[in-house]
Amino acid sequence: MKPVPFAASLACALALAACAHAGGEGRSLAAGQSAQLHPGDSVALPDRSRLRFVQVVNDSRCRPNVQCIRAGEAVLAFELTGGDGAKSALSFDTSAEPRQRAGAWVVELQSLDFAEPPQATVKVEAN
Repeated sequence: MKPVPFAASLACALALAACAHAGGEGRSLAAGQSAQLHPGDSVALPDRSRLRFVQVVNDSRCRPNVQCIRAGEAVLAFELTGGDGAKSALSFDTSAEPRQRAGAWVVELQSLDFAEPPQATVKVEAN
């Protein structure tokens, strides 16, 4: 067995693992910027805080190209972990106020698409 093919295989495996992991853990977001997150994704903020999209709690929105009696709504759970480890739960309802304050930040839910899993676009501003 030659060491070169094994080394090449190992390098490919590590590269694939890095791509799979790039869903949010290594990303950072500056104040005033937006990010697209799937459930489970998170972004680091400038003060060492971390914002994580926990889950879609409920989604009764009317799908595109479907005629519905009402538009429906989605409820999303986020978690902000401060640099000191303190956690704040955030709950967004797409039919209500899209901005919430948590720690040193104001988090705004800008959109939620209909993909599976859904992708939320959030913006953070300094409080």
